[in-house]
Amino acid sequence: MSVETLSAAPETPHVGDPIICSCLHITEHQLRTTLARSEITTITALRKTIGAGDGCTACHHVLKHFLKAHNSDPANKP
Repeated sequence: MSVETLSAAPETPHVGDPIICSCLHITEHQLRTTLARSEITTITALRKTIGAGDGCTACHHVLKHFLKAHNSDPANKP
């Protein structure tokens, strides 16, 4: 796990928080927090930042949904 990965993901997941990436145990809260703190627009950038989607890739369709929603929200534009 890279230093970037450790600093981007919250230390403790919320109880009952849905797992988005089963391989790396990335929760929805961790994903949303990372997107809110970073200028991530691609799955590649997400993989480098918190590792989500870096295993079997089965979660890529869900990650794309979160990225599209986050990146289309005008509140998230610089």
